[in-house]
Amino acid sequence: MNSNNNGCHQSGCGCGCRRCSNGKFNCTGVRPFRAIDAACIPPVIPNPIPNPPKEETLAYGSFYNPSGNPVHINPTPPVPGQKIIFTTPGPSSLNVNPAPIPNSTTDLQVAISGVYEISMNILVELDNGTSDPVGTSVRLGLFINDTNFAPGSEFGSYNSMLNGNAEPSVTLIMGNTVGNTILLRLNKDDRLSIRVINAEGLANYRLPSLVVTKIAD
Repeated sequence: MNSNNNGCHQSGCGCGCRRCSNGKFNCTGVRPFRAIDAACIPPVIPNPIPNPPKEETLAYGSFYNPSGNPVHINPTPPVPGQKIIFTTPGPSSLNVNPAPIPNSTTDLQVAISGVYEISMNILVELDNGTSDPVGTSVRLGLFINDTNFAPGSEFGSYNSMLNGNAEPSVTLIMGNTVGNTILLRLNKDDRLSIRVINAEGLANYRLPSLVVTKIAD
């Protein structure tokens, strides 16, 4: 097979040849390398650039009723019971806001899915007297979309006078703040509310709060 003075020839060869800048093939490797022959060198493919870490989307919001006015708790409510009423959203929120009417004074709604930390607190006042046949109690919990009870979210208070038939009758009014904090996975547009699970005797509530913060995707 004929070669020219550059060591290249017109047809292919079986010695691992590569194409030269002049369009022919170099089989001998004798000809000095020229800058114009850079196109003959296989390109170096860099390692793929890793994707930057995904940034989590923030979400937080809160609901309060700072008036301090007592709200009566209906005894032995149906399940689910009455909703706790709020009047004032928190000072700042992002992707967690009061739900649309008719739930705008009772529910917080999340705009994105994720794992949320949910804190609930409420001041309950329980009236009980020595002449009352049973104690006074309240149990509350977190509900999702009105009917789905969030496991582990229950909290409450109990008050009982055990003086039997003491005369004159004695009444004890006990007020204490009760609450609970749980972690819960929520879906987009889920609504959260605090509802009465069970109540006996004369009871009121004041100063409820509901704080919802997304902590993970």
